[in-house]
Order: sequence, then C-alpha cells, then structure tokens
Amino acid sequence: MSDQASSSGHNAVSGISLLVLALFLFSLQDVVIKYFSDQYSVLLIVFIRGVIAISLMLLAMRFIKARISMISRRPYLALARGLFGFTSYTTYYLAIASLPLTEVVAIVFSAPLFVTAMSALLLKEQVGLRRWLAVLTGFIGVLIIVGPSGQFTSLAVLLAFAAAITYASQTIITRYLSWHDNPLTIAFNSTIVFTLASGILSLLFASGIIVVASQHPSLVFLARDWTMPESLDLGLMIFLGFNFAVGFYCMGKAYCVAPASAISPFEYTYVLWAIIFGYLFWSEIPSSTTLIGVLVLIGSSLYIWHRERKLQPESLSSEPSANEILVRQNS
Repeated sequence: MSDQASSSGHNAVSGISLLVLALFLFSLQDVVIKYFSDQYSVLLIVFIRGVIAISLMLLAMRFIKARISMISRRPYLALARGLFGFTSYTTYYLAIASLPLTEVVAIVFSAPLFVTAMSALLLKEQVGLRRWLAVLTGFIGVLIIVGPSGQFTSLAVLLAFAAAITYASQTIITRYLSWHDNPLTIAFNSTIVFTLASGILSLLFASGIIVVASQHPSLVFLARDWTMPESLDLGLMIFLGFNFAVGFYCMGKAYCVAPASAISPFEYTYVLWAIIFGYLFWSEIPSSTTLIGVLVLIGSSLYIWHRERKLQPESLSSEPSANEILVRQNS
C-alpha cells in the first residue's frame, strides 16, 4: 500500500471517529432537552445554549491566527438561514417532547430527500429518474414510520416534518453562503439569530402578544414562562452550550480531514443513538413498522448518496453535491 493510500485510510478513520463522536454529543443533547420538556421553556434552553456557544466562538477567535470576519457578506441570506435553522431545531425539540426519539429522528432524517427535491425544483439541478424513485421510496419509508393509519393530524408529527423541511431549506441557502463566508462566520451568525429569536419570541409570549391556550405537551414546552433553573439544571443547560460548540466543531473537523463521500453514511449512527437512548431513559421500544420504515428511509438516502458520488466526477460544475451541502453547513 502506498503512503498516499495509507494516509487516505487514516484520514477516513479519523473523520469517521470525529463524526460519530459529534453525533453522540448531539444525541446527548436530545436526551437533556427531552428531559427538560416538562419543566422549562424550550426558548429558555435555546437562549442559554446560544449565549454559551457564542461566548465559546468569540473565545476561539482569539486563538485563530487567520483573520475571519464575523459579519456575513450576504447578511440577508445569513438571516434567512438563521431563521430556518431556529425554526428547524425548535420544532424538532418540540416534537421530541411528544414523540419517541427514534420516530422524530427518523422523520427529520427525510431532510436529504427534501434537499434533492428542492435542488431539482428550485435550483434546476439535474436529478435523474432513479434518484426521483429513491426520493419517492424514502417518503414511503416515512409513511411507514408515521404509521399505517397515517397520523398526519398529530401535531408532533407535523412539527417533525416542519423540522425536516426547514432544515432542508436552510441547507439550500447554505449552498450560496458557503462560497462567500467562512464556516465559522456562518455558524456564528446562525447562533446569533438563534439566540435573538428565542429571546424575542419569549418576550412576545410574556407580554401576552402571543397566547397559546392549548395543553398539548409540545405547545406547553414552547410557551411556558421562563423560570430560574436549579443549580443542577442550570449546569446541564450550560453543558448544552459546550456540547453544541464541541459537537459542531467535531463535525466540521470530520469533513475537513476526510472526504464527505467516505464518512457521510455514518451520519445514520444518529438514528442508532436515538434508539439506544430512547430505550435507556424512557423505555421506548421502536415498533416493527418504525424499524422497517427507518431501513427503507436510510436505504433510499444512501442510494441518492451513491448516485451523487458516482455522477460527481462526470460533472463539470464546481458546486457541491446535495450530500456535501448537508454537511458543509455543520463545518
């Protein structure tokens, strides 16, 4: 084996290790937020996490030799990306307050299917018949997960789909931003929007401008008044800020040291962590239909990834594939 091949293999192992670690950290974050869902406001959690993450990013800037602007060259796109991201993560957290982790994660992992569809419909990218069939198959997998009876009237299921769609929209915007801004700039601007949006929305609830009368667990989690967390709970919320920053750093580093085509399939370990933690902390056992739907969804997404990887060398475009867009935003 040549030195170059050996180095490539070593980089792939490093990238996979960093990616799996990042997804493990994000899964821990889901556990903490689901645990808090009947005690605190999701907006309070997002606000505290954002303040800690911003502080860490500013601190990191002091140790980076390269001069990086914290202001986006495309401020309106950065604002739109931040709002889509805030909506995506908030609706995701609201969904896990009412549904098992595995079901929510599986539904949200339909985002790559939406990215492929949006790339064709909005960006006029060429998507062949086989990839369209893979997208259709993936959505059939989501239907299996939701249930044979079709629980689309469930608010939590709608929130999970909203998370997937807004995540895909955020990803499409990242296509443009990634060619103008540094990844740290993109992450910093998004975190600023996350933090401000959670604070402003909370003020609207507190002032009575927005009123939520429903007792649905997800909506109560959204509209609950802010209360001062107990010492242990405050510590866990601060941990979420560190977790958020370290997790995204590990994910970004993973895609810097190894090719996306080599490591991106390991993003589906996130589903595995959701199954494990759902069982350990809430005794959630996925139904057979949920597991079948997850396998169909993962299989269709991996086929799309395989087709894009195969067709990429034939493309003369310097723009990234849909799968690469998904990961570049996390850099």
